[in-house]
Amino acid sequence: MLNLVKEKPSIYSEINRTDEAYPATETISSIFRHVAARYANKVAISHGDIDILYADLFTKSSQIANELTNAGCRKGDFVGIYMERSPETVISILGVLRMGGVYVPIDPEHPIERNRYIVQNASCKQLIIKQRHIETAAELCLALGIDTPISIESCFANGETSFEDANITPDDLAYVIYTSGSTGNPKGTLIAHRGVVNLSNTFANKLEISSVDVLTQFSTFSFDASILDTFNCLLNGATLAILTKDEQLTPDLFLSLLESKKITIIGCIPTSVFNRLTETTIPNPKSMWQTVRNITVGGEALLTDHVRKFQDKFGMDTVIFNAYGPTECTVVTTTFKITEYWNSNSITVPIGSPIGNYKIYVVKSDGTLAEVGEEGELFIESFALAKGYLNLPDKTNEVFVTNPFSSAPNSKIYKSGDIVKVLSDGNLEFQYRKDGQLKLRGFRIEIGEIENALSKHPSILDASVVAIQENNTVKHLSCFYSIKSVVSSAELRAHLKSYVPYYMIPSFFYCLEEIPLSPTGKVDRKKLLAMDNIDLAETNTPFEEPIGELEFDIASVWAKTLGLTRVGRNESFFEIGGDSLGVMAVLSSLKQDYLNLRMNDLYEHPTVKDLAAYISILSRDADEIEETPFTEYKLLRELPILPKVQFHGQDGLGSNILLTGATGYLGSHLIYELLTTTDANLHLLVRPKLGHNGIARVWEILDAYWGQTFFAKYTNRIFVLEGDLANADLGLAAEDRKFVSTKITSIIHAGADVRHFGNMDDFHATNVIGTQNLLRLVHDRPTVSFHFISTLGIPEDMASSGHWETVSQSSQDFYSFQLENVYTNSKLLAEKSVMNAIMAGLPCSIYRAGNLSCHSVSGRFQQNMHENYFYRMIKAFLLLGKAPIVDAYLDISPIDFASNFMASLMKQRTFGEIYHICNPIQEHYDALIGSLRELGYAIDLLPQKEFERWVITEGNNISKEAVQLAIPLLEGDGVRTSPYLYSCESTIQKASLLTQLPSLRALVTAMVEHAVDRGYFPKP
Repeated sequence: MLNLVKEKPSIYSEINRTDEAYPATETISSIFRHVAARYANKVAISHGDIDILYADLFTKSSQIANELTNAGCRKGDFVGIYMERSPETVISILGVLRMGGVYVPIDPEHPIERNRYIVQNASCKQLIIKQRHIETAAELCLALGIDTPISIESCFANGETSFEDANITPDDLAYVIYTSGSTGNPKGTLIAHRGVVNLSNTFANKLEISSVDVLTQFSTFSFDASILDTFNCLLNGATLAILTKDEQLTPDLFLSLLESKKITIIGCIPTSVFNRLTETTIPNPKSMWQTVRNITVGGEALLTDHVRKFQDKFGMDTVIFNAYGPTECTVVTTTFKITEYWNSNSITVPIGSPIGNYKIYVVKSDGTLAEVGEEGELFIESFALAKGYLNLPDKTNEVFVTNPFSSAPNSKIYKSGDIVKVLSDGNLEFQYRKDGQLKLRGFRIEIGEIENALSKHPSILDASVVAIQENNTVKHLSCFYSIKSVVSSAELRAHLKSYVPYYMIPSFFYCLEEIPLSPTGKVDRKKLLAMDNIDLAETNTPFEEPIGELEFDIASVWAKTLGLTRVGRNESFFEIGGDSLGVMAVLSSLKQDYLNLRMNDLYEHPTVKDLAAYISILSRDADEIEETPFTEYKLLRELPILPKVQFHGQDGLGSNILLTGATGYLGSHLIYELLTTTDANLHLLVRPKLGHNGIARVWEILDAYWGQTFFAKYTNRIFVLEGDLANADLGLAAEDRKFVSTKITSIIHAGADVRHFGNMDDFHATNVIGTQNLLRLVHDRPTVSFHFISTLGIPEDMASSGHWETVSQSSQDFYSFQLENVYTNSKLLAEKSVMNAIMAGLPCSIYRAGNLSCHSVSGRFQQNMHENYFYRMIKAFLLLGKAPIVDAYLDISPIDFASNFMASLMKQRTFGEIYHICNPIQEHYDALIGSLRELGYAIDLLPQKEFERWVITEGNNISKEAVQLAIPLLEGDGVRTSPYLYSCESTIQKASLLTQLPSLRALVTAMVEHAVDRGYFPKP
């Protein structure tokens, strides 16, 4: 009996954040039907010398389904499949599922007594066999009262090739797998379609499975690991390589298969086979493994020593997934991912954390939930649980019990019988049978990636990074290192910025004579944890206590936000773990007393001492600036007017286009336009990222937007150049630099740091220096056109600062002003560099993009929608249930319209143009609020100042996320009352547009539906 009197430990809230969208209305057979149609001419199954296309797989499964139907099988009937591992087994499985049946895999190598029990227990309506098994199958047919089993050979020879799938639901049974039972007879576990669909979906995300992948099929089909292999592959359009028996049993032949079939994913192999692979003596094993992206291992405890041997032998390019899951939970419940060299001092690898739509609870013997470091029985919750055991109601009720953690009617939870320990990082560690990735402030942290980056610094001898935790939450990262030559923590931070995201840079650095090792030679992380004392950490300045009440207040807020025990007055917020989310958290606290404090103030005054000095000269009250009433709206036209430059290069964009920002939202859509409307080759400048291949990064993003097959036909036109805009030579390899300098016919510069807040130097390096570095490529090549993507934030900020009237009268004054926002000011300076190039006669044009929103039809938006100011603003309104009253017209430009608009303009032969890329039909702010209300959201409108005061004064009583989302709105990073509208009249006249613009209501509906599906917007 569970004792729920005690409050649930907080770690379970973190562990069980697993809700994940999946195709909840689909079945295995319905998804397969769509996939087979989409990839009809692609190889679905490869086995020895046999290749079967998806079209043929569909046809052959239709023949099976027809023969079963003709034999009297109907929806819900159990059908035995008596075959060894082969393509025919897969075809039979699909045929059974498509006619609505439940397949029962039976292995001919298992004892006849066991197989007889299975077919009788399942009351199989029919048996599908290969002709060579007719004699051994006769006993099974006798037990079932079947005169003649269905021969797959006769199906292929005589079966009808068209079949209309049975009408089944996700909750209908898909298969029954028999596992060992305590009574001496195997017990049949009943699994529905829904669980397999969820499994395939979550693993497609985890393994990044696409149609270009080739997966191995290793396990016998009477073992549930075969589900993972088979359906992860066939429900995602990939190729399934079914191993022969020799390839299955002989490591050297298995390795040869990896090379010959160009395997990219090893679906799931037993731990024992993984261990055998590490002992192979075949020469040059790494070369055979070079295409394998990841491998999943399961079945037994995975030992640290074997992981290390594997990585030493086969290299570090393969991600290892340690998978755990009872058959009763649809194959896999938790996984543990290994991406870097396995330096753990534990004997075994953790079994990890729950996959999508699973929740776990560790229950101690007294019925209470285990805390970190405690052991207990693993209880598993999911809609993917089995429906129970066939014909074993008592056993079913014993392990599938009423779920005390859910209020849903009839919800069950599975008692696994496995004893596990809850680790401090939220993973589980398997202990024994009862009867015999790290997160920091919401970001997933790869410790190995940080350590690998540190090892690249020439002064570093050894480096280890540890996560310091308190109350089951990671407080900060600390780095311990030994050196070859003297290096400061400031230098190491600067070095890491080139390799890892800011949130992965350790807060504290400790220089040691040597890294402590355990008796077995592994890094002794326990000793490192004991050494973590910020009093001893190396800092750029000695620790100094805050002085005065204001400094103490600021230091207290910083310490609370960053999970630190103390903060010195000279420490930089961003060097002790602060980031943009931390800035908003700090502001939500400090703004209660200092309404005039702004986000960028923390970037400009990053120490306690400097921020306190700045705040002391601010008024505590917000500036009460009355908005000047206006009687008419004014247009922000395409200014300044620049001299026109006639182009004498190749028509259109030429044969070789250099594109920056290719992995960005706009860049990826420009790629689509350029591929489909030109014959040019695209050369994509991509910043290298540690542990990520540039080409893989591009394809990952493009696949996410356009599907897994669209770009396959364009691979001969896409080339990736790894480089960095901020470097004078763009960080290109010598050969790439020579090609860019001599062969490129046009440059489209869409790459930029597009954050709205941050350090001025960072924006200048990327947006200004990066543009100047690209312009150097064309300064003596007038036949190369240059297309600069800028922002409509420039004329908007010009107008709001009162400069528009001046610049509209005199173009030469346009670039003489400094804008308050660091992002738009950096783009203004970059525009000035482009203007100077135009004045020098170079063929350049400027494209100012407005508010780029979702796709006009699908509602699809950028993957990192949480970083987009417009989406953040809408989410703030939805969470708060309130919004300010604003008199303004809004630009909401669908991305497909904007990218088509730009691509059309880029083919012009006249340069020296400034184009405004915006929606020519701008709608009033009230219409946006009205559309959200019509979708079911309750939003009250308040006067602007009242709204600001409400957010600040009610900050402690409303959602923390909502307050943090609202903070930028209080500073004008969102919609604000304005008499100005963007004009694109001159731009429209020069373009040939193909994309039709939807109504605001249709666009907002598509936008909201997609954001809700992605889990970003709350449901109405």
